[in-house]
Amino acid sequence: MRVAWGFDRSDLTPHPAVRFGVLSNGMRYAVMRSPAPAGSLSVRLHLDVGARDEGEREIGFAHIIEHMIFHGSEGIPEGALPLMLSSRGLQRWSDFNAFTSHDETVYRLDLGRADSGARETGLTLMREIAGRLLFTRENVAGAKRKVQEEIRARDLVRDRMDTAQNRLLVPGTRLAGGPVAGTTATVGRATPDALRALYERTYLPARATLVLVGDFDLPPVEEEIERHFADWKRPTHVESGPFPRAAPGSRGAAVHLFVDQDAPTTATIAAVEPIGGADDASRRDSSFLERLGTEMLTRRLARAAAVPPAPFVTASASLYEHFSTARVARIDVEARERDWAKGLQAVGMELRRALSQGFSPAELGEQLAETRRSLGRAARPRTSSALADAIVDAVGRGLVFTEPGDPDATIAYLARVRLQDVNEAFRAAWGKPDRLIFVSHHRAVPRAEATIRAAWSSGFNAPAVERQSPRAGVGSQPDE
Repeated sequence: MRVAWGFDRSDLTPHPAVRFGVLSNGMRYAVMRSPAPAGSLSVRLHLDVGARDEGEREIGFAHIIEHMIFHGSEGIPEGALPLMLSSRGLQRWSDFNAFTSHDETVYRLDLGRADSGARETGLTLMREIAGRLLFTRENVAGAKRKVQEEIRARDLVRDRMDTAQNRLLVPGTRLAGGPVAGTTATVGRATPDALRALYERTYLPARATLVLVGDFDLPPVEEEIERHFADWKRPTHVESGPFPRAAPGSRGAAVHLFVDQDAPTTATIAAVEPIGGADDASRRDSSFLERLGTEMLTRRLARAAAVPPAPFVTASASLYEHFSTARVARIDVEARERDWAKGLQAVGMELRRALSQGFSPAELGEQLAETRRSLGRAARPRTSSALADAIVDAVGRGLVFTEPGDPDATIAYLARVRLQDVNEAFRAAWGKPDRLIFVSHHRAVPRAEATIRAAWSSGFNAPAVERQSPRAGVGSQPDE
């Protein structure tokens, strides 16, 4: 079990209230008793399947497959699902829904009862998804119509902009090939045989994790999972898709200008690196320090935006894993009056100042105070639905789902945070020279690449002027 869940690669202790298991066919499951609210039941099916598993002639197909359960399966005829759900007091789109991403597909079901009958409904539905979908001409046509309706309702300029940005950030990956939903043209090419082929090579037990959280006793639920899913006999090995799962390594600085008459004027400055190793205590400590610095940079940018005549409307910093392909540190800027160059210059100056001078004790005190408030909110009892989603989130990100820390121990940990460590972690995450700069604008820019590079350089390479720190007195004042 520890190997199947990856716990053997971590020094973290899995949540003791969760029963983590794995069936003989390779399917993992996690069950947890939660009496809040009383009688509730939340069921999730996470599949390590997404758009990245598609071939070049299958763009958008994973999303179509997600919709197939709404159009019939071996045990649920087309049109019968709403009746099946309503018999349990459920609504189709609010109580049972699903989504497909670049790197995962998740099916979500919430019920107001947790008795054996309700569990039978939930497990039966998830088992139909896992290996029993039907790809008749009529079922496929219904799913394609729904997906094409969703595509026509999307912001197509934003889709093209996101695709262009992903070609800069993570070239060669499926993300760079277009939106997860595909286009009306690519979806139109989907045939029953082609969809079935993708389904049979990706919807595998070894790629599946079933999660049940609710007001029930654990032993009978584990027996029910075994009874429903043990006969799912697809191959247990994981087949890779044609696109690389990880982005290429460092390739130097690069610039791209996206032009569309309806595009917003924005800029993104990013540094991309490979995703780190297994989830463990050391990695979590480093990530926490990096996040503190990143959040303090965002606070600085927000303050700068509020002082007229600020060259940007909004700007924010983020540090995250980009759909399991790369680790990205980025700043997103919305320029004021479409002057992207001034926005880029101003943000460059702020980043340079943070890297060269670091943050102040007052800034760290303010950020730690907000962290304490956030932890206080997170410590409140969570519903079965929220807990199920949290477990699924951990599964998708390859994290160990752990028990919330003891409040006193957490406060003591925060009190030991040193400003020097935060500044060093921030510089390690944000000080990489190979930056990628993406500018979106409504018209062409003469000599775009050179002009964008010059605008960034004039801001980032300008002498850093010390900025007055926020007034002391908010939160604690850690020693430097």
